[in-house]
Amino acid sequence: MPTLVTAAIIDDQLYTVQLPVLDQGDGNRQAAARQALLQVLSRVTGLSTIPRHQRVSDALARPDRFYSEYVFVRAEGADSQGGAQALELKVRFQENAILELVRAARLPIWWSGRPLSMAWLVVEQDGQRSLLRDGSQLELAQALQRQARQRGLPVALPLLDLQDNLLVSPGIVWGNFLPTLISATDRYGINQLIVGRMRAQHDGEQTLYSGDWQVAFAEDLAPVTSNFSGLSAKQALNIAMELATTYFAPAMTVFSGDRFDHTLHVSELREIGQYARMMNYFRQFEFVEDVSVTSIADGKMTLKVSTAASEKLLLSLLTRDGRLQAAPPEGQAALTRLLWRD
Repeated sequence: MPTLVTAAIIDDQLYTVQLPVLDQGDGNRQAAARQALLQVLSRVTGLSTIPRHQRVSDALARPDRFYSEYVFVRAEGADSQGGAQALELKVRFQENAILELVRAARLPIWWSGRPLSMAWLVVEQDGQRSLLRDGSQLELAQALQRQARQRGLPVALPLLDLQDNLLVSPGIVWGNFLPTLISATDRYGINQLIVGRMRAQHDGEQTLYSGDWQVAFAEDLAPVTSNFSGLSAKQALNIAMELATTYFAPAMTVFSGDRFDHTLHVSELREIGQYARMMNYFRQFEFVEDVSVTSIADGKMTLKVSTAASEKLLLSLLTRDGRLQAAPPEGQAALTRLLWRD
């Protein structure tokens, strides 16, 4: 199976932001830090616009309380003659401080264990249609990765190796044959699709794009669509990322509100190392506020998990990667009985 299936978002991608600044003055640094804080909150919550809760307003007044370090760096691709346009501020925010702010402001939490989305993009230019591939240095491919990182959405392009080419051609994507694209994507272990069809036109030295985006889960052949016209690569890809986030994030988002204490019964724990690994597994979930052991006996552990997630959503997220699996009922509710696999 292609190795890119193992790619996933990491903390550095969520909590590090890099924005252009005119100079290294305090005023520009503070302004950029405020924008960086808003960008991090968008990544963590999945919201394109952050509500101005009093806690958020207070945080924006002092963004330095939420980051651990900053550094001025040269913008990617800038040369030594770039001047002020080449300068960017790179800010690393503290995960715990950001999550505390999100909870205090009663904002949703979009779990960081986000699966990859596969982007099938076909571009028509000068009468020729071509597909974008993994590792491409073309403008659209670069813009895709930049906008995906900015939004906190892991996105991959297909390898377009022999196996892909046997299934998918530019005409398949242009003709919107979703069942074929789903079959081609299945080899990567991915079930989230982003499909783009666009025409490129030159406007002086600039290239503008017109077309449409569709996003869908593999099991759902009723995608949502967004059309666009006369946009730059960055603008066109921004539309795609916002559409995909709006569509994919809710299934993995826990909304702030009431706090629930769920009791879970986990079986097939045979040695002490498994107990430790399982507890660490629970603690990786940003929406789990506390987890404690209430009993251990005969390879079985009973846990109390405090979270804002409903029981159904909690179990859906806990069992997503297969390390925890739902167990058959034995006189208890099926949703609360799990098996530990490692």
